[in-house]
Amino acid sequence: MLHDLIPNFGDEIAELHRLAPSGWIMGFNLTYQGPEHLYNAYPEEWRDIYQERNYFFADPIARWTVENEGWIRWSDVRKRPEDMAFMHAAQQFRLNFGVAISRKTDLKRSFLTLSHPRREFTDDEIVTLSTKFNLWTDLVLNRASLTGAELAVLECLRDGLAQGAIAAKLGIAEATVKQRAQKACTKLGAKTRTQAVAIAVARNYL
Repeated sequence: MLHDLIPNFGDEIAELHRLAPSGWIMGFNLTYQGPEHLYNAYPEEWRDIYQERNYFFADPIARWTVENEGWIRWSDVRKRPEDMAFMHAAQQFRLNFGVAISRKTDLKRSFLTLSHPRREFTDDEIVTLSTKFNLWTDLVLNRASLTGAELAVLECLRDGLAQGAIAAKLGIAEATVKQRAQKACTKLGAKTRTQAVAIAVARNYL
């Protein structure tokens, strides 16, 4: 599902693998039943141990993402004495350094946590990752932040109306139609109006 919602998903995943060689996990719309969308790229053996030992409740990083927004390096997360066994176990899989990013949009909690075996993530890397993650949460959960007016233009384009006809139907100027279509293309990462409509339809925005 995520590959349908996030543009250039394969390239983005490859970049996350490059930045976080120890592994990473990304989830959107976390509820008591778990995330609505989840991509777990941590080592498979570690994932099995995490589940078998029910480590979620002993994981200070996961706890931070549920209780906070923004980003933090793992080394700065406050840990309880009982958390240290979990951290030691994680280090056996080269999960030595990391960064956690959390965002809450319309009561929906989403998170991205990445790990590196040898060093801390730099400020520039964290800013880049946070910016990307904010965009992805908008795409996955918030209809790419498209306004009702922009969606109305996309609906008209989907129905095959020309720019003049759209302007007449919506009671706006043609220049406004063009502006809204351009904004929709930018938010959807589309190069053309046709592509923007196709993306919006595929994601059930229309």
